[in-house]
Amino acid sequence: MDLRPVTDPLRGFLFVAGGWACLGLAVLGVLLPFVPTTPFVLLASYCFYRGSPRIHAWLHRSKTFGPTLDDWQHYHGIRRSLKHRAIMMVLVVVAVSLFLNSLAWWLRWIFLAAVAVGLYVIWSVPTLPDDAPRSPRTISG
Repeated sequence: MDLRPVTDPLRGFLFVAGGWACLGLAVLGVLLPFVPTTPFVLLASYCFYRGSPRIHAWLHRSKTFGPTLDDWQHYHGIRRSLKHRAIMMVLVVVAVSLFLNSLAWWLRWIFLAAVAVGLYVIWSVPTLPDDAPRSPRTISG
């Protein structure tokens, strides 16, 4: 797998477009319990790296995504507080969704099974202690 930025303008455009699409899905994942956030941010970082080093650097410098991307790049994990916050958000949104909807019982079970898979994925990601040293900034500028 080639991990260098592309030089072809069309391929660069496609990587940048894919990066923005992934970042949009990540933002949507903040609002919807079935859409994961972190994998889309990681994929956006990869796409931006291949298509536009400038946008890639911007994403890594961002206050919202930068520290998480740095932790992932250096430690391959996420902080305990972030993991717990994600799990709590999923549980609250799911509880409210189940309370406010009128789905058939079998659809509720399918919904809960999908949520269980999502929670398992979150839980299985390596956890960093909150007091772990911050990783060095991977992108300067």
